[in-house]
Amino acid sequence: MSYIFYSVCLFLETIYYYLFETFFSPSAIFVALDSNADESKEFLSFYVDTPVIIFSIILIAIVILVLIKSKKDYESIPIFSKSNKLKMVFLFLGIIIFIRQSTLIRFNLPYLILKSGIEYYKESENLGDYKNNKLGDFTNVLRESNSKEKEVYVIIIGESTSRSHLGIYNYYRNTTPNLNTIKNELLIYNDVISPHAYSVGALTKILTLGNYENPGLISKGSIIQLINAAGFETYWISNQRPIGPFESMITKISLSSKNHQFLTTTVAGNSTVLDGKLLEAYDDIINNEIDKKVIFIHMMGTHHHYENRYPESFNKFNDEPKTKFRSNDSFEKINHYDNAILYNDFIISEVIEKLDGLNAKTFALYFSDHGEEMYSTLDMAGHNEDIYSQQMFEVPFFLWQSQKMQKESHLLYKSNRKYMIDDMFHSLADLLSISAKEVDTTRSIFNKGFNERKRIIKDTINYDTFFK
Repeated sequence: MSYIFYSVCLFLETIYYYLFETFFSPSAIFVALDSNADESKEFLSFYVDTPVIIFSIILIAIVILVLIKSKKDYESIPIFSKSNKLKMVFLFLGIIIFIRQSTLIRFNLPYLILKSGIEYYKESENLGDYKNNKLGDFTNVLRESNSKEKEVYVIIIGESTSRSHLGIYNYYRNTTPNLNTIKNELLIYNDVISPHAYSVGALTKILTLGNYENPGLISKGSIIQLINAAGFETYWISNQRPIGPFESMITKISLSSKNHQFLTTTVAGNSTVLDGKLLEAYDDIINNEIDKKVIFIHMMGTHHHYENRYPESFNKFNDEPKTKFRSNDSFEKINHYDNAILYNDFIISEVIEKLDGLNAKTFALYFSDHGEEMYSTLDMAGHNEDIYSQQMFEVPFFLWQSQKMQKESHLLYKSNRKYMIDDMFHSLADLLSISAKEVDTTRSIFNKGFNERKRIIKDTINYDTFFK
């Protein structure tokens, strides 16, 4: 049994290093634990190629041959004496102590699986109260607005979208034609990054009080709870399915909203549902009778497989894209990715257009949970916390406001502020004019008192010095 277990570990470590040219880490296992079967299947089909299949067949054949041979040899193995068994125990303990003291244990997959599993369980348990505690435990919550008119605010959360591929960020392709037409109405921020290159790590900080300085605060309150406490009706509509009875960590946070809808929960394998379906649910919400509401829209965005993220009518980019990594695979994936962004542009523009027609005090804020490497600095497409790619952390971040919102807005716009979205809690509270003891406006990108801070990605790396 131990032989089979370590053969599986060898297989996983080898394939992981082949695909990403780096070693397994706790974050990789953390993501795996938080993924459902459909997401795992999609990930494998995206990355598995011919060498992986050949290696898998060879390794399986070797394992089977060794098992057959070992079965024949098993009976000839002498019975160990008590002293020999004791020596084996001491040898095993000596090896464990050595790899622990030398820090080599950090690269031991069985150890990582056990360690990461325990950490995942603890983190998930910490988030268990969000579903039932809708108001949180904030102190002195106050809404600094006397407006009696209708207010509808929308936060659009993208997925795996790097700002370097958006036309409004001067990408060479016009991937954002609709947003370009209203570019003068947008407050576009040019230097915003995510703290992590995977959704769970990023969104658990984006949506809560947690940040790299105090990651444990993810269990101490979400921005959704604070908005509830300020008197708004809150909605969470998502095109990303929850894990189900074991609920992903992101799902647990989202359930602190007063109303929630997951578009892909009822149909198995429905990972190809287009984000256009979100607009149907969105229409129902903005047209209901509630006067004060905040809507969170969680998109599938540009998550791989990119070709499943847009309809055929948005299949515009088919020529040879610009990249130094020239191959049919890179050309195909870049084109699919840019078409997916083109479709994102349509969805975001539709959200804004419908808000603009409400004659109310409104805004739409868009950002992505993290970016994506797309054959820019590395010969790969995708995201991985263990790979050092600047594009995986650079995210689009822009705000649209209605005229009524602009008249009452107190925000200070500086497009080049250095900002990391693990402080989103404070920025959204500030944007919505909500104050509380837990809100720190010096962490709000919209505030005149904003203080730039070190931007530590992956909890340990200074983004602004590492990528210089």
